[in-house]
Amino acid sequence: MYIKNQWYLACLLDELNYQNPLKKKICGEEMVLFKTASGKVGVVEDRCCHRNVNLSLGYVQGENIKCGYHGWEYSCEGKCVLIPSLPGDERIPASAKVKKYVVEVKHLCVWVWIGEEEKADTSLIPPMHEMDAYPVVYNYHFIDADLQLVAESLFDAYHINHVHRNSIKGMMGALKDERMEFNVQVDENSLTGKYFRDNDRSIFERIYFGNNKKVETHFGFWFPNISKLDIRFKTRHMVIYEHFYQVDENTVCMCQITLWKNILGFLPMPLAKQFMLNKSINIVQEDIAFLENNKRIKRETGKSDLLIKSDEVTFEFMKLWKRKTIDSETSSE
Repeated sequence: MYIKNQWYLACLLDELNYQNPLKKKICGEEMVLFKTASGKVGVVEDRCCHRNVNLSLGYVQGENIKCGYHGWEYSCEGKCVLIPSLPGDERIPASAKVKKYVVEVKHLCVWVWIGEEEKADTSLIPPMHEMDAYPVVYNYHFIDADLQLVAESLFDAYHINHVHRNSIKGMMGALKDERMEFNVQVDENSLTGKYFRDNDRSIFERIYFGNNKKVETHFGFWFPNISKLDIRFKTRHMVIYEHFYQVDENTVCMCQITLWKNILGFLPMPLAKQFMLNKSINIVQEDIAFLENNKRIKRETGKSDLLIKSDEVTFEFMKLWKRKTIDSETSSE
């Protein structure tokens, strides 16, 4: 079951280049994203209604996307506006159109509404304000994992000491005695909170990031597809977002977005971005190994997870996920 009547982050704005359409599949729906000569972003069904080939095989011309097979052109509204072979005295058939999607460009991202158009509400797009100001790197991963567990994995505090014991080490601080007091707040569509990690960094990291005793760590989740980890050093700031959705019944797409302020300023920006990208890919691959393993083991054994009292953030997340998933299924009926 796909979660619909929701906004999905289809791509970052800088992924779209004029004349180069971008193919995506979200919640089982194939679509093509494109930017016109005037800078307008269009998202339509990835199908030419003439001979049923992908429009993503074509290219953008002016304000339209052009099918690479016979040159039929479609506007951002999904209407065919040009058929090169059509005699001049004939009109384009009214049925010559494809599905168009509601689009919103916000926080330098292209958001696509999957569901009933009349229910689209831009206030439901998560507040990702760092995207508007900080340097950014991002990477995509397609994995065979449980969507709910993927959604929770970024802000699962207890896994960092173990899964990322070699990649992150002490940079984000340590969990003293692996016990943590969380300040969790839940509203209609999201879960947010914060906790403090102990400063357990190397001498170099203490000098660079500050010798404060605690590392203030914020986290968040916006149903159904955005998680946030927000690490606040003394004078520096790092934010990681993960966006995730079902591509099809077996595959989850995860886009990890890393942003920072006052970090790696001693490096030229291209080198700083390459360092952050390499680090981010390494970290997320460590997560993926366990996320895919979890799904495989549960599928093969039929066993469910065993949660304990210290999994309080997980409990709150699961309650929110269950409630919103039921709401989503009801609104789609």
